[in-house]
Amino acid sequence: TRDGVHIEDVKQINNEWVVTGTSGVVLIVVGTGTTMKAAQKQAYNRIDNIMIPNMYYRKDIGDRWFEDFDRLHTWGYLRP
Repeated sequence: TRDGVHIEDVKQINNEWVVTGTSGVVLIVVGTGTTMKAAQKQAYNRIDNIMIPNMYYRKDIGDRWFEDFDRLHTWGYLRP
């Protein structure tokens, strides 16, 4: 796999990648960074370099973090 791109329910048959699962998920793309915004940017930059016919992906990757951060901190799941 390439950095941050993980193959899921696909396999290669006769030099062609085909979907083998029922979830519809063929790749998981992640990003890392010193901030959540930096990690989001890296993930979307990686997605921009992927070419799959009829590809679709979530446009809200990591957005809930900004809503949930304070709550998680209050509950003690995160340290200051």
